[in-house]
Order: sequence, then structure tokens, then C-alpha cells
Amino acid sequence: MKIILLDDHKLFGASIKLLLEEHDEIELCDYVSTIDDLFKYLQIKNYDIVLLDINLKSEKTGLDLIKDLLEIYTDINIAILTSYDLINYRETAYGLGVKDFINKSIEIDDLIERLVRIYKGNNKIVEINDKPLLTNSEKIVLKELVKGSNKKDIANKLFISERTLYNHISNIYSKLGVNNAIQAFNKAMELGYIDPII
Repeated sequence: MKIILLDDHKLFGASIKLLLEEHDEIELCDYVSTIDDLFKYLQIKNYDIVLLDINLKSEKTGLDLIKDLLEIYTDINIAILTSYDLINYRETAYGLGVKDFINKSIEIDDLIERLVRIYKGNNKIVEINDKPLLTNSEKIVLKELVKGSNKKDIANKLFISERTLYNHISNIYSKLGVNNAIQAFNKAMELGYIDPII
């Protein structure tokens, strides 16, 4: 597979490029950090999959780019790779024609598997009405919130910044369609994502 990744976080992008290139399934992985560079590369090389982040330091988001890309490169496979794993983003991305919507917290082997499925045309498009999937980190955050733990203490316990913690909380509420931690915990229990004993 020939992959091109657009992500304006250069350390992340360069790291993913190196990790992907270690796998036999990946023939080529180019990394770019700007939209202009993405289109320059696409003009001179043929890729099987374009991996896009959503949040870019640009007037356009990754979601804006989907339509632009598919108008020019009608046969190219596009997948979103983002930490902004929100239901409305998923709905928009799938509606625009992406092949997969992948959370950046994914393990590299799982990412390779998802890319291979896209390449072979075997990827299962996730139904928006499917049960929302909470990550392990989100489950821990939710349990700590219900216990009444201080947000700063939760962030320290998980070795993440408070900003990342607030992103987790926002993702939890969005995925579960709720407005507070108690509602989120009750909904997560109903869906079988977390044990009622905390």
C-alpha cells in the first residue's frame, strides 16, 4: 500500500510514518504537514490511501478537504485519523465518502489492519447508530468523575494534560449523548461499557 498522511503535528506525523514503514504491508508512506504539500505530492505520486487529521492549522479542516480531494481524485481512498472522535464528525466524514474514521489512540497493529481492509475494499462502514465506543482512557475518566475526583488529580493520575482530560470528557458526553458525568455513567452502564461497581 502507498499511503500519504496529512497532520500538522509534525512529531506525531513523523512518528506514524516511521511506524507504518516498519510493516511489510506498507510499500510507501509519505508525510506532509500542510494542505499545499498534500496536493503537490498527489500531483506527482499515486497513493492508495490518504490519511487526514481533522484539526489543521488552516482555514480548512480535514473534513473540508474530503470533498476537494474526491472531486479531483475520484478513486482515492480517504480515512480520517484524529483525536477528535465525535459523533457529528463521524457522521459528516462518512457522509462525504471516507472509508474509515480512526481514533489516534489506536494501536499501530490495529491501524495497519484497518488500512489493509480499506485497501482491499473490505472495510466495514460503521453505522452511525451503532453503540458508541468508549476508549479505556475514557472509561477511567468517567469512573473517576463519578467518584468525585478532582479534574487536576484525574489528569495527573492518567499522566495527561488537563486540556487532554477535557477533550476526553467532551468526547464521552458527545458519544453518549449526555450533558454530565452522572448521565454519562448511567448510559455507559446501560450499554455495558463499564461495570456498575466502581
